[in-house]
Amino acid sequence: MKLKVLNIIFSLFIAACTITSCLDMEATEYEYSSDASITGFSIVDSIITVVGLEDTLSSVQGKDYPFIIDHNEGLIYNADSLPIHTDISKVLVNITADTYYIYIVADTDSLWESTDTLNFNKPIQFKVMAENGTFGRTYRAEILVHKQDPDSLTWKQITTNFASNVEAQKAIYMKDRIYVFIEQETQIAVTSSSTKDGKTWTELEVIDIPSKADHTSVIAWENAFYILADNQLYTSTNGLNWTKVNTEQTFSKLLASSSNNKKLIGIDTENYYLSSTDGTNWEKHGLLPSEFPSNNISFADYTLDTNSDINRIVLLGNNENSTDTTTVVWSQIDTDNEWFSLTYENHKNACPNLENANIIRYDNKLFTFGGIGQYNGYVTPFSVFYESTDNGISWKLASEKLTFPNEFSNLYYEADGNYSCIIDNEQYIWIIWSGSGEVWRGRINKFGFKKQ
Repeated sequence: MKLKVLNIIFSLFIAACTITSCLDMEATEYEYSSDASITGFSIVDSIITVVGLEDTLSSVQGKDYPFIIDHNEGLIYNADSLPIHTDISKVLVNITADTYYIYIVADTDSLWESTDTLNFNKPIQFKVMAENGTFGRTYRAEILVHKQDPDSLTWKQITTNFASNVEAQKAIYMKDRIYVFIEQETQIAVTSSSTKDGKTWTELEVIDIPSKADHTSVIAWENAFYILADNQLYTSTNGLNWTKVNTEQTFSKLLASSSNNKKLIGIDTENYYLSSTDGTNWEKHGLLPSEFPSNNISFADYTLDTNSDINRIVLLGNNENSTDTTTVVWSQIDTDNEWFSLTYENHKNACPNLENANIIRYDNKLFTFGGIGQYNGYVTPFSVFYESTDNGISWKLASEKLTFPNEFSNLYYEADGNYSCIIDNEQYIWIIWSGSGEVWRGRINKFGFKKQ
């Protein structure tokens, strides 16, 4: 860096400013501006980042990371942090200001030049000299770099004091709360907690339905809960107080819901597929095939990439009559009323056959996970994620960056396979364990990175 001592530059600048014109014996007096702000800041060309344990080099383009200049606070920073492990020890920056006299503030101030490489491992201060020789405010410039791998999944134990004596359960997310419906001897009970908390849960209370309700059937739809009891449909806004829906339709299962087209989906007692747009009036469609999932059903509901007005529903479950070596997967476009099988027996990329499996839509992919299973060999409970990028047709092991805590396999056995999973609106994956009473949540780091 070419350093130019401040008092020399200042003297030259003042000398230049005092030159006057004497043409035609008339002196012209000029008023010099006091403007002294930084007006632009960017990284020049590319810098190098080291990615992963194998030290794979890749370039980061400065143009992809615009900077914010906060004149009130005197701060300069990039809105999006650079990738983890980015080397910012030798960075070329482009700075524009009201004048060309931009100084690096240090023990001995020096004039900044565009060819200087700067070490931004610590913030650097800049100031600008105005035309009239005065200095503007000092700016603190910082290049932000992620401290976490954006694509890694990070988990945290929230509590070990979830409701005691819990066996079979199902968790539902609605309005920033987690509701867990728990199987008991004569009736199911419910407890809930805010997703902002997760440590404090309401007292476990038995729901007020005359007949024993089926905890596996509960679904949240249109800001209300729906559940089946003795083949009848009940609804609730708080999960505790329930009202029988005024319909003559009887049900064997509630399958899924579509948030986009406001459709609730079920099966009647004769195995016909049903749908409703208001929960009261139900339309009967075709008879479901014998291979359709009959228990341990979970589903993912999401909009199409090609049309945001249409949702796709992918449903996963088990079938007692199936001889397939894989989990049973079916799909539907919610504007139609037809289910399509995505199950391919002995297909090397079929959905793995896992005990108590769950399916979720996360990071624009489908994921499945669960207990003991088979997928090109024995699968340990909660050891890996499997992902699908083609809407459930083919599956593969997810990235090594997406893992479960080592404790989860033991927690699964301790819970005798009973657990629940939800995703909240901040993209946290919550796992609630029976037995141990532990509650965990995890999130891919990039969903926690917020623009400044």
